[in-house]
Amino acid sequence: MGKLDETRKKGTNTLIALTVIAVAVYAGFTPLFNLINGGVAGAVVGASFGAIFVIILTMYLLNKQTEIEQESKRGEKVFEEKMKIYWDIFENIQVMLEDGRISKDDEMQRLPFVMMKLIAIGNDKVIEAFQKVYDSINNVFNEKPDDDSVIIEDKDRKLLMELLSRFANECRVDLGVSDQKVKPKLFEETQNAIKKSGSIVSRVNAPIEDDANPSIQKEKVTIAGIGYEIQRYKKGNIRVFREGSSEPEKNSKAFLRIVDEEYGLSLDQEDWKQTQKAGKAILDKLSIVNKG
Repeated sequence: MGKLDETRKKGTNTLIALTVIAVAVYAGFTPLFNLINGGVAGAVVGASFGAIFVIILTMYLLNKQTEIEQESKRGEKVFEEKMKIYWDIFENIQVMLEDGRISKDDEMQRLPFVMMKLIAIGNDKVIEAFQKVYDSINNVFNEKPDDDSVIIEDKDRKLLMELLSRFANECRVDLGVSDQKVKPKLFEETQNAIKKSGSIVSRVNAPIEDDANPSIQKEKVTIAGIGYEIQRYKKGNIRVFREGSSEPEKNSKAFLRIVDEEYGLSLDQEDWKQTQKAGKAILDKLSIVNKG
């Protein structure tokens, strides 16, 4: 039995004792007082009953105060843990989407434990909402189950963002930020804004070469038996082209991470803060590798 349950049990027992004494006093005090004919003895009996009643009432109030304090502390601790778990989920999926890929050794290893933490501390609607996010990530990876990492396509990114927004809406209620989810019209407007932003992101790898922005650095790589060429342009843009194709690959940053792992280039975390910086570092190291 936990401390809070013990405190509640003591409070209940005290309340029962208080009720019994009150009934006993009400039913038996007058005959008892008549029996001892009042006087000093009657005053002593009356004072004794009053003292006992006050003591038990005080015990009950103290127990109730302790119960409230314990409940408050537990509520604060649960709130803190929920905030930490929910925020970790948002940040981890943000990093995953920014990288543009799902890794077997990273996300797929951590997600089951995230789900178990939610089961332990989240309400049913929060768990259900994250289950849909989890299923979506699994579906992306199951399209290429033999690969160690899978690049997230635009359609999958959009679906993940929508499901993650619905998860956030349930977290809002569970954390007590509001008794209700965001109003449907406002939620729809936020979704439209997110979709517009996603559309802009999906166009970042469009062809950009022109007379004012020529390709100034390039290196060839082979990934899973397929040839690719990484190019850097005068303005710093990075593009990846599959052998025989003039259309750039989607999500250059995700591809660069794969190259980093396959070729053992070991880029610093500082390089990954910006795709252009990572691309230049990759090309510089590949230049040394290819010449060697």
